[in-house]
Amino acid sequence: MGESSNKSIYGDAEARRRRTLDAAAALLDEGGYTALTIRSVAKRSGTSVGLIYQYFTDKQDIFTSLLNESQIESRSFVATLPRNRGVAALLATVLPESTRQWGRVGRFTATWRDIEGDNRTERESVREVRRTAREYNTELHAALTEAAESEGRVLRDDPSMLPFVLSTLQGVADTIVHNWAADLDHTELTRFAAESLTRAITVDDGSRTQT
Repeated sequence: MGESSNKSIYGDAEARRRRTLDAAAALLDEGGYTALTIRSVAKRSGTSVGLIYQYFTDKQDIFTSLLNESQIESRSFVATLPRNRGVAALLATVLPESTRQWGRVGRFTATWRDIEGDNRTERESVREVRRTAREYNTELHAALTEAAESEGRVLRDDPSMLPFVLSTLQGVADTIVHNWAADLDHTELTRFAAESLTRAITVDDGSRTQT
């Protein structure tokens, strides 16, 4: 009986935490990082301010939890993708998920950094965000490497290669989320970006060069 009771309590706690994060994501979407306050999250999630503080230190802790969750989901998504259809196909599949995650939380990261400044740098939650970001980058690099090998190509041996891929994914995602190219079909933009990025970061196997 004690075990089932503990499971019930644990489940309720997890559900409350999930409602808190979902409410925070909705507030971010509506008003950005400045709209994210403990009081507004409590009201949106239908819980009390005191209950929010049982799970999160402050609004920054809520945001980093969302950011960390986003990066873990992105890594898991990339890990499941087939590598045997080439780099362009891989990137064309990654882009919609990158856009979804960017729209949900990623686009607010710059504002978070500007507002919180040095107050965020030594937090354990921020160190965790950096760790999961590195894990995502490693997974993406491995996926690109294997996808290139499947079509007889290799990635360019340059330290700028992966940051270039990440910044391109972010730029395309931002364009789609904000509809900067309103006259352009998003599917076409995704295809063009994936093909162009593939040409930029790969070379034929056997002709790998340091650039």
